[in-house]
Amino acid sequence: MRLIHFSDTHLGFAESAKVDPATGLNVREQDVYRAFSAVIDAALERKPDLVVHAGDLFHSARPSNRAIVTALLGFQRLSAAGIPLIVVAGNHSVPRVAASGSIFDALRVLPGIRSAHSGRCEVFELGDAAVHCIPHVPTEDGLRAALDALAPRADKRFNVLVMHAGVEEADGRFSLAEFNAVNLPSGAIQRMGEFDYVALGHYHRPMQVAPRVRYSGSTERLHASEAGYAKGFLEVDLAGGTTTFHRLAPREILPLPVLPCRGKTPGEVLDALRAIAASVPSVEGAIVVVRLEEIDPVAWIELWRERRDFERERLAGAFEVRWEKTFAAVRRGSGGGGPIGSLATEFAAYMKSAATEGLDRERLRALGERLIARVLEDEVPS
Repeated sequence: MRLIHFSDTHLGFAESAKVDPATGLNVREQDVYRAFSAVIDAALERKPDLVVHAGDLFHSARPSNRAIVTALLGFQRLSAAGIPLIVVAGNHSVPRVAASGSIFDALRVLPGIRSAHSGRCEVFELGDAAVHCIPHVPTEDGLRAALDALAPRADKRFNVLVMHAGVEEADGRFSLAEFNAVNLPSGAIQRMGEFDYVALGHYHRPMQVAPRVRYSGSTERLHASEAGYAKGFLEVDLAGGTTTFHRLAPREILPLPVLPCRGKTPGEVLDALRAIAASVPSVEGAIVVVRLEEIDPVAWIELWRERRDFERERLAGAFEVRWEKTFAAVRRGSGGGGPIGSLATEFAAYMKSAATEGLDRERLRALGERLIARVLEDEVPS
């Protein structure tokens, strides 16, 4: 029996504001659709006995119509070819309120397409295989109950587990630290040895956690932290015990080397950035991340005004340039004390002693903090 394991397609993801003039669609949204379709194409070519999707099919619990249509069209192609598909819900795709229903109910209208999204262990039979599914479970108690319900079927030749969860490891390798994610305790991995294969989703890097226990990773690079990660899907031969990773061609993310900026003027920072950019072989079509460390806040504001010329001169051809920075502490003048804190902190401290007779001090403080946040986020983006 052969299966294809993929995961974390995040249909509907659209981080960039860039639009493809030919289609009118968000370019990054198109990237994730293209990667998803590439896996469907490969499945149709390779004709496995089963395809499993280990969660985060959609980027949100309320996906756009376009994301839904993309999923349905892809799965309909598998259904028409007689290739069964089993998909579990991931933490991005599970509604916060059960009463709102689930998009995964709609997937079941296609013959041969089965979904697990109930927050408990479900088992689907497929010939001489039993496929045990644990979708995202929002609580530790619920996850423990789902794990306790796992029981490989002795009457089946193959037992496969499909699951969406992080794994607690001492170095945190398999946890994304997302706000609504619940991780498996490391001891749970030992029990997974009872299965012929464990298809995991949630972690975006392809990784073997234990023998026959693997993350396929996401199909597209979504964040700067995924720069350099291979993207693709896994083909598993259960009888032969072999696993093959097939690469896709995701968009490149190129973080430039971190530039220490303490004590540098805007001109000196730009000169250093030009030298760094000159050492990069190609930025064509890539997301380039410029990383500045301990830059003076005033220098940052001046640099931000000149950044477009630098991008045109040195990073032409890049799909997008993103700027990340940390600020150097700014020291007070001779009459002051230690370093100035964040602008919001300084304002809050000022409001404690400011003369506000006839005014609502708390409302004034809240208004000031909102205005500060707007300036920092909109005029000089973080």
